[in-house]
Amino acid sequence: MKSLYIISALFLLNGCGSFTRTEYQRPELTLPQKWDDKIRQSGANDVITSVQGGNVAGNWWDKFKDPLLSQLINQVLENNNDLATAAIKLKLARSTAGLANTNITPDFSLGGSASNTKSIRHGTSPQESYSSNLTLNYEIDLWGKLARIREKNEWEAIATEQDYHATALVVINTTAQLYWNIALLNQQIDNLIASQKIAEKSQQQIKSWYLAGKVSQLDFLQSQQTVISRKNELRRLIKERDSSRNALALLLNRPAEQHVRELTALNRNQRIEILNATPLAVLAQRPDIQAAESRLRSALADSDAAKLSFYPTLSLQGALNAGSQLFSQWFSDPTRVVGGSISLPFIQWNTVKLTIEQSDLQVQQAAVAFRSAAYTALSEVDNAMEARFAADEIRQQLQQSLSLSQQRLKLTNSRYRAGAVDYQTLLNAQDDLLTIENSLAQNQYDYLYATLQLWLAQGGDSARQEDNPLWTKNLTLNALLSQAMGLSLLWVIRLRHVGKQLWIKSSVIVTLIKPRKISTAIF
Repeated sequence: MKSLYIISALFLLNGCGSFTRTEYQRPELTLPQKWDDKIRQSGANDVITSVQGGNVAGNWWDKFKDPLLSQLINQVLENNNDLATAAIKLKLARSTAGLANTNITPDFSLGGSASNTKSIRHGTSPQESYSSNLTLNYEIDLWGKLARIREKNEWEAIATEQDYHATALVVINTTAQLYWNIALLNQQIDNLIASQKIAEKSQQQIKSWYLAGKVSQLDFLQSQQTVISRKNELRRLIKERDSSRNALALLLNRPAEQHVRELTALNRNQRIEILNATPLAVLAQRPDIQAAESRLRSALADSDAAKLSFYPTLSLQGALNAGSQLFSQWFSDPTRVVGGSISLPFIQWNTVKLTIEQSDLQVQQAAVAFRSAAYTALSEVDNAMEARFAADEIRQQLQQSLSLSQQRLKLTNSRYRAGAVDYQTLLNAQDDLLTIENSLAQNQYDYLYATLQLWLAQGGDSARQEDNPLWTKNLTLNALLSQAMGLSLLWVIRLRHVGKQLWIKSSVIVTLIKPRKISTAIF
């Protein structure tokens, strides 16, 4: 019966930790009203779908309806070195959390020794000695310090997992950007090759006219300069495309000469559905936001652990020893040792004050980092939406300019052959058409990239809802025990909170930060 009382007392004392645990209040984030207005005013060219929950079949990048892009992203996610490094960091964080969880159980150690001693000078008989010991050491988590340490490492593991997802989004972003950039360069190179052929034919025609005395030498020199200039521009574009190909091969963790399948041009008429996400889905799904909040909670738990490290510590020790000078009698007379110890670290006043101050500053730093991440998320979503709508408006104007430029080139070419305009006027018309065609290709690239940035700013897939059990459940057995049993007075130390001081029956005063609520609401 006595043992039962002792065990019950230990469990009740372990449950006292929740009374010194700082409560955390999840931030409340709201969506600016102008986002909803922009989506409603997006026009007929955009197809908008409202997603309030549930899962969307397939990966979110499949929404671009480009099988080559989807295949490429999947390959990169399987082979990328940065993502592999992030995965290793995640495994390390989970291992660290698992190691911290071992503080809930006693520490055991087992050892043994054997020796044979004999005098070298004297012919005495050798003396043998055999010993073994099994020791147990258990720190009772009176105030929840060990629970806070476990909680801190668990939240850090969650944050590292979100870092992994954030790295994946960065890799996807770079992959799609290079893929579209290569397609854009392919189209620009084709346009420039066609323009160069026109320039070479014009040069031949100008040369014949110059030899016949129909045009001046200035026109002939201008035609030669145009051909050389477009060759140089073509070489620049090819070099840029090679660099993008090499960068894409590096993402795939393969040699640079192993290129992937490419688009010859971007589809100017391609339209992409956008997701009208709920306010929470816009930000809460972002891995960097989840990582920042997890690190805030980790810092809060670490702050509690730092304060509680100056509370009295109770440890229980036990040992089982056996030994003899004869091997056959090694375990014939075992002994046991049972004891306990208490430490009072709160007498280190300066250390207490500075440690508490440092831990509070770390919590404030994590709160500022979370606030910064949230504001960055708002800005990125807003910028991506602005870029997408701007690309639509510019496209309409470029299409009108393209039609006018085609008519202008046709008319200018006829007038030049009739001798009504000079060669420079014809070159200007050709260059104008080339510039508009390249601008349309660039506009489509900007549209696709802005759409990608919008999805990435919303965390990749705003329709994906991942339930993380650590957001809602109590993290430790101590918290459950304290809720069920309440504060136990079975120990010799009697507690009562008075403001920011903890009075102990032995008349020792320990400075304590009163458990508080922390709110990091930013709106």
